[in-house]
Amino acid sequence: MVLPDRWRRRLRDAWRAAVGPTRNPRAVARGVAAGLLVAPTPVLGLHTWMALGLATALRANRAAALLASNLSNPVTFLPLALLDVRVGTWLLGRPMPELAVDEISRARLGEALLAAWLGAVALGVALAAAGYPAALAAARRRLAVVDGDQPPSSPSGERSL
Repeated sequence: MVLPDRWRRRLRDAWRAAVGPTRNPRAVARGVAAGLLVAPTPVLGLHTWMALGLATALRANRAAALLASNLSNPVTFLPLALLDVRVGTWLLGRPMPELAVDEISRARLGEALLAAWLGAVALGVALAAAGYPAALAAARRRLAVVDGDQPPSSPSGERSL
């Protein structure tokens, strides 16, 4: 089925508005960093919205943010949450809290949540710091392949549409 030019332009414009900048390697890398920053947070189900909000605020590629935030998924959520708590307790200088099902108290649960959030922030910052340069290099390589190895048109490596 062939769409009229007017419809194709509207669909293309709508796609670009929804995804964000795609030909700007820095925007793609910011999107990956935003997704990796929110991925380890212990809030199952909110990663998508957090990644979209952060990517929008940073004027980053929202599709890249969504893909990177999927580091946390139903399969990896529990190991990430346990790693969050482990890193958080290490940063706090406390022992790992024991949460037996029959004796969960508010104090112990609060301790574990504090450790999980502190660990999530530390892991998120580390993942984003490592992910940004890697994603920037990958996006630049991909854009060079798509453009036929043309040199960048600006010193920062960004190209216009």
